[in-house]
Amino acid sequence: MRRLLVAVRDLDPPGGGAERSLAALIGGVASSGPLLETAPAYTPLEPSPPAEGSPAWSVEAFASSDRGAPLGLLAPEVNLHRRPLRIEGAWSKVAWTLRERGGEGRPRTWAHARHLLRRNAMFEREVHRWLDAVGTEGIGVTQLEWAAGAASAFASRGVPWVLFVRDETVFRFPHLYRSAVEGAAMVYAAGEGLLEQVRGAFDVQATCSVPLPVDFATRFGTRQRVDEQRAKGLASRDMSKPRIGIMVVTPEKGLATYHRLLPALAEAWPEAEVHVAGGSAFPQQLGRHPNATALGHVDAAAFFSGLDVHLILFSSTGSWGRVISEAGLFGVPSVTNDIGSQREALGAGGVLVDREVGIDGLIAALRSAYDNKERLGALAQSHTAAVDHRRSIAAFRSGLEALHARFG
Repeated sequence: MRRLLVAVRDLDPPGGGAERSLAALIGGVASSGPLLETAPAYTPLEPSPPAEGSPAWSVEAFASSDRGAPLGLLAPEVNLHRRPLRIEGAWSKVAWTLRERGGEGRPRTWAHARHLLRRNAMFEREVHRWLDAVGTEGIGVTQLEWAAGAASAFASRGVPWVLFVRDETVFRFPHLYRSAVEGAAMVYAAGEGLLEQVRGAFDVQATCSVPLPVDFATRFGTRQRVDEQRAKGLASRDMSKPRIGIMVVTPEKGLATYHRLLPALAEAWPEAEVHVAGGSAFPQQLGRHPNATALGHVDAAAFFSGLDVHLILFSSTGSWGRVISEAGLFGVPSVTNDIGSQREALGAGGVLVDREVGIDGLIAALRSAYDNKERLGALAQSHTAAVDHRRSIAAFRSGLEALHARFG
């Protein structure tokens, strides 16, 4: 019986890219479709070529409803159960308060660890209740901060599970997540680079690379519409001022480096302007630099269509940069550092810098990407095929079929 039991904190966002990705993947395998070995070559924004189909999986999913109503991204075949499980607690508030008071780039580890212990213990109990209702036949799926609780429930009920590594959580708290990662029948991650980081830190049973799935057509429309938005974005700005864009800003994704970069960039390349998107406090902090503009929440198409170069940096864990692919769809090359799966996400569509690159080297990379933006932008656009959601679903399905053959 092909059946998935998905237990995660958030699904069908209000989460972020990881939640969108899992929604796309489990929704994709809920219908028949090809394995990666038999999948045709997909071109983003173009219809699917015919392909031999593999059987559909039935999907039961369980998640918290604490962050609000679903967005409707899940396929109707997915049976989603939601309960009002509190996501934040006393210790998470302590962690974030101490971070703000101390001006740190991340929550205090000791307080965050206590928060995670409590949330995972709570989730384990709730997953047991859910499994009592839906049964234990199938393969478990989990990811992110509540994965330890879900995995513990799966293990005690004899359910084999797969775990997606999406961010640095398992690396920051290995004592909390080791059993979840090492007990998983298969560990999925977006890219071999991130899987290499996982294998270096944990003794895993099996791994499978699934590129971050992006449904470009649903998100951005047709090729004609994307081209029109790109033309409109370029026509609406001063082309004499090179424009660099930063979409993702967190302490783990370049914040400290950006604070050092912006003053140096203003001196070395004064005509360049930096646009920073995002609604958190971090983009607002960068907006205090004279050569940067904090835009707040913006439409992704409008943001990328007006850029010359896109910049994203990682400080520790190189999860696949979705925004690299979204920028590439609009013909915008990216500059990123060589950590985890970033090399794979970038392909030939930009400039890859060493993970320990200095500020001068980073400025040189931005200049190089700008000077070669037409050629690199075309390569970036071509590389978006690597993350077409149909190909990623096929890769996910291939891994599941291997486990189905193993567990029956």
